[in-house]
Amino acid sequence: MKKFFFSLLTLLAAASSAEAKYWKIGPSSVTGMDFASINAAMGSSSVSAGDTLYLDQYYNESAEQNVTKRVVIIGTGYDTSLTDEQVVATLTKALNLKTNKAVVKSVKLSTVNFYNTDCTMERCYATDVKTASSTSGINHIYSSYIVGRIQGYSSSNYSMIDIQNCVVLNGNTYFNGEGMIQYLTSSIINNNVIIDNFTGTLNNRCLKSIDNTAITNNIILIPRSTSSLDYDIDSGVYSSGSGNSIEHNIFSHHTNFAYYPNNKTGYGNSLSELFTQTGEYSDYYKLAEDSPAKGYATDGGEVGCHGGMFGCPSGGRPQYIPYFTKVTIGSRSENGKLPVSMSIKIQNE
Repeated sequence: MKKFFFSLLTLLAAASSAEAKYWKIGPSSVTGMDFASINAAMGSSSVSAGDTLYLDQYYNESAEQNVTKRVVIIGTGYDTSLTDEQVVATLTKALNLKTNKAVVKSVKLSTVNFYNTDCTMERCYATDVKTASSTSGINHIYSSYIVGRIQGYSSSNYSMIDIQNCVVLNGNTYFNGEGMIQYLTSSIINNNVIIDNFTGTLNNRCLKSIDNTAITNNIILIPRSTSSLDYDIDSGVYSSGSGNSIEHNIFSHHTNFAYYPNNKTGYGNSLSELFTQTGEYSDYYKLAEDSPAKGYATDGGEVGCHGGMFGCPSGGRPQYIPYFTKVTIGSRSENGKLPVSMSIKIQNE
């Protein structure tokens, strides 16, 4: 079966530019792999800036990986139900982006550390994303599914991150007064769904320690009973001196906007008033027919992860790259030939 998946990878050659090279990363048990790990590719003199690394669906990495060259890394999405053999490329330890302009797409990750600037993480799943150095440039997170936190460098050294069309969830972690997204300056937080699902001690924030940032067209909720210790946005973020622009967001009942009236509050006690709550991953957060987030964005479109510039395709499949959804091999030959049936799809959004 694996040779069929290798054959699919060879189709990617046509999409590669004449100048840059593409490389296949995966276990030695899969035919045709160029390297066994991202680290091995980074250590090779054959791999250059501008190249693309395609991760085989059987690539399951249990060691930290360091990206030291300006490459594009493309995985197989994070929803295993979309593939025939129900496996996707997975990194269970940190991915450290130690060069500028690196791009990571459609990979199931644990922690992502930005050590440099102008890096992009798109259509990925991750448990934590951090700026790991006092870099002065901006990094980008688009159309991703984060179950954890997004953080700048430190409470005394804020970072710039562009966060758009993401789902950011707190599964069930107590932050003790800290935020799910925090330590940011001069950043962009647009068209996201940000929800704190913690059910224990009440002292969490969705957004905290953020200044001079555009916070627009988001759905930001703490869907539990009212507490004076819980806030969608910490008071320092919505104070008049923060320099933030906070408009056309949907908040729950844990918000006090003395300075930013152009938002809707009082939602989230029941997620059904906002979302369809059907499907997996970002599909779960598609807007209900009568959702107050419909038509409320600054451009007249949808508030939340499915509006805005990038959208949020569920499962994180890479765009325009074919993948098998089903492969069937007959048990006996017919006229000396073995019957093989294959179903292939292309993510076109």
